[in-house]
Amino acid sequence: MTHQPLSRRGFLRLSAFVAGTTALAACSPASPPAPQVAEPATGAAGGQPAAAANQVRFASFDWFAMVPGQKWDEYNLSEAFAEFHTEYPEIEILWEPHGDGWDTKVLTNMAAGTAPDIMSTWPPVVNTWAEKQQLLDLQPMVDVDLPNANELFLKSGWEQAWDPITQIRMAMVTGIDVTSVYYNKIAFEEAGVPLPTPEWTTDEYTDAAVKLTQTDSGGAITRWGGQLRPDYVLGYFYYVEAFGGNVRDADTQMVCLLDEEPALQALEWVRHGMWDLNCFGQTNQINATGIPNTWTGVLPANIVAFAERSADQFFDLAEALPEGSWNIAHVPNGPVDQACMGAPDLWCVYKGVVDRGNQDAVWQVLKWMAASDYYQDNIAAKAGRVPGLASAAEKWPSILRSIDSRLEPVELEVVLDQLNTGEARGPQLFRYQSVAEELLGPAMEQIYVEGKTSVDILKEVAPKVTEAQQEALQRASGA
Repeated sequence: MTHQPLSRRGFLRLSAFVAGTTALAACSPASPPAPQVAEPATGAAGGQPAAAANQVRFASFDWFAMVPGQKWDEYNLSEAFAEFHTEYPEIEILWEPHGDGWDTKVLTNMAAGTAPDIMSTWPPVVNTWAEKQQLLDLQPMVDVDLPNANELFLKSGWEQAWDPITQIRMAMVTGIDVTSVYYNKIAFEEAGVPLPTPEWTTDEYTDAAVKLTQTDSGGAITRWGGQLRPDYVLGYFYYVEAFGGNVRDADTQMVCLLDEEPALQALEWVRHGMWDLNCFGQTNQINATGIPNTWTGVLPANIVAFAERSADQFFDLAEALPEGSWNIAHVPNGPVDQACMGAPDLWCVYKGVVDRGNQDAVWQVLKWMAASDYYQDNIAAKAGRVPGLASAAEKWPSILRSIDSRLEPVELEVVLDQLNTGEARGPQLFRYQSVAEELLGPAMEQIYVEGKTSVDILKEVAPKVTEAQQEALQRASGA
């Protein structure tokens, strides 16, 4: 993706929400109903009337589509909403683009009663909204209309749409963002390194990266063997799990376990590869290359031979690299497990729909987007993303190849295998994620970005994170 405003990677580093206001005006229904874009109000407090019982305000991202030539807002306004109206002619959907800073403004809008009905989001943003008791519990409606939901939706996404703290179904699944290893086949072949297999290990990963690293006559690195996914603030959770550790406890989600030996071993393996061997490119090193978009550009520029990336690379790489010269692979096996990032995009519902009287209409729209073949197939065909509906996800590889035949040699099925085997999973977020990040972020930066300290710093930081979680709970409960 060449245009990435307000990306998931940025939001995964943010879960503290500050005050802000955006009031959105509800539009009067047309006859027959037609798709409309809601106009932002100029007043700070909003004070907008509740939507009519047959109106549904849907807030989403204009940039969500990854398919070349497609725009997500245009698709919804000109095609999807019209298709919905053929089945539900009495319901009008109003499109509201998520503006800059949407995550910092929504809670204020919720408190003011002006938030949209349906909102696109993802963890940990949605978890904070649930914690603040601002979301509608969708489980009662799921039980009635989608009793086989556990089989309908991809397990990883569906599990993360449930909030274990508030015990509600806080969202429905749009699609899944899966991390795989994208690699330059020619680089592997020229270096005499075996191509990745589903069984390769972290030791083999490091060994391959060392052999794939290139230097100039002066010893300066011109190509790193690889780059790990640059989400250190999440504690490289998937490698922690691969080494048999955990970021935090499962029951309260408040006890930091990054000071335990398996977690420390995993984090030291990461640090050693980045700083001692420098076969994994460091964040500052990759940024210093001057490539305009390091997320999609490092592999085509031969800055790295492989990189851990989301399932949003395919069309960019098909355009930038010769057909058949690149492929994708599983993230390597650790000593105990094999894990990778598998985080969902979600749709949640503001609890204010109950007072607005449009809850039934909202549910019909949400259910149609999440469970209909038409809309979920187009999560792949128009957006290029892996759909949350399992039957649509199975079509995803063939849909992408039908859009760009240059993807024929690429093993897109690796992504589905990661999902179906449980390798792809959500990050271990704390109950109060932003509170944890205030302590873990600086420590992780010292280890991985600055290289100033060892992972042993987490022996001091982890208990402080646990203590801060307890203090946050006391504040939240008014103690």
